[in-house]
This record gives sequence, C-alpha cells and structure tokens, in this order.
Amino acid sequence: MPSVFIKTYGCQMNERDSEAVAAQLVSKGYSMTADVLNADIILLNTCSVRDAAEKKALGKMGHVAGQLRAKNRTAVLGFMGCMAQSRGRELIDQLPDVDLVIGTQKFHRTADHIGDLLAGRVNAVVDTNEEQGSESTIREHLLNGASDKKSVTAFVSIMQGCNQFCTFCIVPSTRGRERSRSIDDIVSECRELVARGVREVTLLGQIVTSYGRREIGEREGKSAFVQLIEAVHRIEGLERIRFTSPHPKGYGDDLVEAYGRLD
Repeated sequence: MPSVFIKTYGCQMNERDSEAVAAQLVSKGYSMTADVLNADIILLNTCSVRDAAEKKALGKMGHVAGQLRAKNRTAVLGFMGCMAQSRGRELIDQLPDVDLVIGTQKFHRTADHIGDLLAGRVNAVVDTNEEQGSESTIREHLLNGASDKKSVTAFVSIMQGCNQFCTFCIVPSTRGRERSRSIDDIVSECRELVARGVREVTLLGQIVTSYGRREIGEREGKSAFVQLIEAVHRIEGLERIRFTSPHPKGYGDDLVEAYGRLD
C-alpha cells in the first residue's frame, strides 16, 4: 500500500485532526513515513491564524512538488485544515501540482478522496463544504504511531468551531460555528483510550468552557462543561484530565468548585 507523510502546522486541534486522518489511513492499509520525498501521499495540515504559518505551508508544498514530481508523477499532494478551508480551489490555482484540498469539516473524507485520486477516478478534489455532524468524526487514534512505545496521553476533541468572532481572529470563518459532541460519545472515546493504556486525556476545543451550551445546557447549577468533566472523571483507570483552550467568561463558580471537588 502507498506511504503517507503528514506535516502539521498550528495548534493542538490541528495535531489531533492529523492523528485522526493518519489513523483512518493506517486502518485502510496505508503506512506512515517521515521521508517526505519518498512518500506516495503528502498531506500538509495547515493553519491560518498567522500569515507566517500559511507562507511556511505554501513554501513547503512548492519545494516538495518541485522535487517529488520529477520522480513520482502519481504522488498525491494535498492541503488540509484551516488554510485549505479559507482558500479552497485558489490553492490548486496557485500550485497546480496540488491534487487535494480538504476543509476543516471534511477530515474524515480524506481516505476516500485519496482512494479516488490514486485510482484515477478524479483528477483533483476540493472539499470544503460544511457537514452536519462533522464534530463527531474526529475520534480515531493512532497513539503510538511508528513507535513501539505505548502512549499514555491523548487529545480528545470535544467540540468544533467558535462563536466569538473576535476582530483579530479567523477561526470562526475556518472552523465554523460552535458544535459540541454528546457527553456519552466523548466518554465512550475516553473509555476506549483507557483500555488501550492511556492514563491522561486533554479535552480540546477552541473555547472548551463554551462546550454544550446550546446542545446540553445547564443542569442542577452545572454547566455542560462541568457535567462533561464529571462524567470523564468517573472513568476508572484515567488518572488525569487536562483541557485547552478555556475562556475567562466560561469560568463560573461551578468550574472553580469542580477543581476542588474532583481529584
């Protein structure tokens, strides 16, 4: 099966998305490689928060395309993530060697699109449309990757998007509006991770303290985020819970109290 190289720019959420894509590809028989110039598939998971990150990704892809195409005309070159979401087909127009552009709500479609490209069913793919339920599709874990050492920590995505629309930030445009997974779904993923040897999870979201405000709401004086922390805390064998990134406006008394109550 073809080999895959993935490079990630940006935040922990991007790292988590890349891991999920890698796990999906490995489950289909692809192998991961750290050798970009001998890979059959090159995926750059991009960031748009800073201009420098976009320039790095564009420069990297241009460099790889110039060297790789000379010896492997069938290699698949793709952008994923926030820059892919914001620029779309413009990336293929700018770099004609690029075959694949995957937006932030389409990571779970990556393996299928790569299969179509390798089989010659399509010449190029740009997939950046919104997809209902996409917040629940980032759940596969590679954990140890190419290492023979078992990982004891893992990222768990609990929500996607942001509703803040801060003047300086592009995230709501690239990640969409806030969408939260169910508590049961997140707990199930965490239980599976513990069964595989994980002892610490980091709950991820653009603003984790906004988790579930619309979908779950407050119950018995506890925000949805505190309800989630309590449910994850009850998993036997899990020793530590981290989360990022919070926002000051989400720090209610219930969360402060939870710090002292849950150990």
